[in-house]
Amino acid sequence: MKKTNSIQSERLGMHYFNDTLHYTNHDLVDWLPILKQMNVSTLILKSAATRAIPEQFISALIGAEITPVIQIPLPLPDSPSAADMSAILEAYARWGIRYIILFDKPNSNSSWTSSAWAQQGLVERFLDKYIPLANAVLHAGMTPIFPPLEPGGSYWDTVFLKSAITSLLRRKQNALLDSMALAAYAFTGGHPLAWGAGGPKQWTHNLPYFTPENSQDECGFHVYEWYDAIFQEMLQKSLPIYLLGAGIKNDSTGGSYTPEEHEQIVRQIMYALNQKSDRPDESVPDYVVSCSFYRLSATSDSQEAEFVWFSDKDHPCLAAQMLSKVETQPCDTISKVESAGKSAKELKTDAAHPIQHYLLLPHYEWGISDWHLDAIKPFVKKHQPTIGFSVNEAMHAANVTLIGGEQSFSTAVYEQLSENGCNVERISGDGTTIATLLAER
Repeated sequence: MKKTNSIQSERLGMHYFNDTLHYTNHDLVDWLPILKQMNVSTLILKSAATRAIPEQFISALIGAEITPVIQIPLPLPDSPSAADMSAILEAYARWGIRYIILFDKPNSNSSWTSSAWAQQGLVERFLDKYIPLANAVLHAGMTPIFPPLEPGGSYWDTVFLKSAITSLLRRKQNALLDSMALAAYAFTGGHPLAWGAGGPKQWTHNLPYFTPENSQDECGFHVYEWYDAIFQEMLQKSLPIYLLGAGIKNDSTGGSYTPEEHEQIVRQIMYALNQKSDRPDESVPDYVVSCSFYRLSATSDSQEAEFVWFSDKDHPCLAAQMLSKVETQPCDTISKVESAGKSAKELKTDAAHPIQHYLLLPHYEWGISDWHLDAIKPFVKKHQPTIGFSVNEAMHAANVTLIGGEQSFSTAVYEQLSENGCNVERISGDGTTIATLLAER
């Protein structure tokens, strides 16, 4: 069945748990169907610097067409070296990760030791740490995302960003500037959603640490316009921007919205993500790659429990309920089973098809999905098919069970197998759905 919802967007993202403890198969079973139901396309995952998120968790997300963005909030000034992190970065690249955020709020005194914060040359000292690591990410074949700054912040965010770009240009980090993206916290700051719309061209009297009466600044959802103005001025181009922390006032100062207020804010943001308009208060520009809301869930004793969309998997907030309410219509992309009418018990061979039953699995540029391998185990034990990844090999089978939707195997592949006389059954959907359907065969 196909999901259709006028407020859903391909740029919808979500922050996952704010710890590194929820990357098990049990967590996948609990949360992957929920993420798919809400049509989440980007998931922000917190990673330690010394231990990678399990490959199986990452593979399941990629297999479900959810883009994982890894955030590694390294300590300052005692962050690890590029050599220290080379193994974990290479592993992430090998498993299909494409985007890495290094550090978090480097313009906030809470991100540094007190002695380091008091020293001169903060931006330069930060870049001394950031540049080697960002280039290591780039060298591994991934995109380094410049860390999100605290809006306003102990060191004013726009000044910090301008100084950082100036220094990167002076240090001739052209390859980095040509390839990197930027993360930005899109907290509302308690302001109306349109606060700061138009950027510095609209609000011309602002100064760092000073917003005149009857003026507006970057400390709101439209922070991306203020940052893009810096890029346009200094680089003569836009950089891709990943919005984080959407839908809340701030992640540190508290002051939650009521469930009803939160739902309305989410609805307004989703509407803006879908609009094409010249008015900045009505639409979000294309250089904003994704907008990630804060946050999917948290443990009940966490300080972030007030921000969660799900207190547990069975208790969604109003905004989550809104995004999950979809109309359905027949389609070939979600939980679909296509078959020529023969069950597994009726499988037969003929001279042209010496293989009785072939289980055709997808493979990706980054390798094979462990999630698929785990999902097929009960089916393999029950039916003992030949297992492989080759369409040409599958054409020699009388019966083919094809795992994956259009993104894995196109309609042309399905038709090619059918025209070759194979009895083809396609099973598609997210990992949990595939496992369920296979178990029912």
